[in-house]
Amino acid sequence: MIAKSNNVFYVIHFVADMVLVCLAFFLAAYISQTPLFKTQSWIDAGFLFFLLAVWYFSTRSYGLYKVQTQITLVRELFNTLNCLVIQVVAAILFIFVVKEVNFSRFFVLAYGVLLALSLPLVKLIVKRLLVYLYSKGILCKRAIVIGDGVTGRKFYRYMQQHKMLGYQMIKYINGKIIVRANGSAIKKINSVAIGKGKIGQIDEVFIAEADSGAYDVETITNILTGYAARLRVVPKTPKVGELPSKELGYKMSMLGNYPLLSVRREPLEDVYNQWLKRSFDIVFSLLILTCVCSWLFPLLAICIKLGSKGPVFFRQERWGRRNKPFICFKFRSMYTAQCDTDNSGRFLQAKKGDARITPIGRVLRKTNLDEFPQFVNVLLGHMSIVGPRPHASLMNIESVETIERYLVRHMAKPGITGWAQVNGLRGESSDPKLLEARVAHDVWYIEHWSFWLDLRIIFLTVINMVVGDKQAY
Repeated sequence: MIAKSNNVFYVIHFVADMVLVCLAFFLAAYISQTPLFKTQSWIDAGFLFFLLAVWYFSTRSYGLYKVQTQITLVRELFNTLNCLVIQVVAAILFIFVVKEVNFSRFFVLAYGVLLALSLPLVKLIVKRLLVYLYSKGILCKRAIVIGDGVTGRKFYRYMQQHKMLGYQMIKYINGKIIVRANGSAIKKINSVAIGKGKIGQIDEVFIAEADSGAYDVETITNILTGYAARLRVVPKTPKVGELPSKELGYKMSMLGNYPLLSVRREPLEDVYNQWLKRSFDIVFSLLILTCVCSWLFPLLAICIKLGSKGPVFFRQERWGRRNKPFICFKFRSMYTAQCDTDNSGRFLQAKKGDARITPIGRVLRKTNLDEFPQFVNVLLGHMSIVGPRPHASLMNIESVETIERYLVRHMAKPGITGWAQVNGLRGESSDPKLLEARVAHDVWYIEHWSFWLDLRIIFLTVINMVVGDKQAY
């Protein structure tokens, strides 16, 4: 499998190059005195979009934005030159096919020269900028390495030296310590997982195969697989063909010069899928807030105010992606004097016939209308339209101690609706078996995400809003 691009490097470099193509297009038109958007503006716009599309596919084909430390400078320049030649040839073909007389050969020459002079400079600036940001701990992923011997320590030093890979290496831990501690280490691991340990929050854990045989990878992954940190296995064999990825169900990729085995399949790790999901979230949220919430919010606010004393909106701390807390917005559906905890201090979930819920609150919860303010959370980037439903912080702290793989559900952004909810797993989950089933559905969603699955979940949610959900109270 081809190595994945570093997401931050890809986004910044790709956007910079697309802007550069646009600037070169307009500057070349100015230098060659080519009039733009005056007579046949649709042809001029189509020409620019055609060049942008060609640049996208050519750079993707040549892997221009992949962070690979083994690639030489000559190879990198050669790939850039190939993309540049394709761009110039595409410009000539467009002018020839469309028979656009406004664009001269001098325009094509100026366009090619401008790109040739500016592309290497932009690439250098982007790399320098990212190295600086990574050195300051900005935009990079926090990671630890678990190992026992040459493989683990060599990989740890390699990652420290190659900051362009986008990782801030926090600590090297001997795997024997984790295996010996096992159950007694769970509390400490939980603290690290939710960002309250001494080393802070960890995004990824690299597990190197033990050279001395002091532990096996499966034992370590079984201990750590329930936490919201991405697990990668670093094999000690350098031969990719010998990696047991298929037999163990692992997914193989490359990070720099190192082959890695990913313990969990995550389609949303891919930058293209992230863009698609985030773009849909923004467009869909804006449509709902503009076309529906603009008139619905005032009506619901009046009903809530007339029904009971207190604010219209309810604000509560919940956990988002990577266990990061955020303030979640809802329409208030309970009396303000009621508590969220019982006499023992445990989180008190809403249940059927709950006396804390107001009359209008029962209607809001039954129809999911109380969740509509969370479209603001989506626009702010805290949530997604579809994803695991966010739980209150206190409920998360209680559940992480008792429910296996509970924190894995925080590998993705929480959603207004989710796979578990459309399958009837919503409402009170004080029974551990119900909560385990909900977590299992959330993990399945993370591992099997697709854009069409999101659309299916949204459709089923709308159906439940119309016919009513028996588990909503």
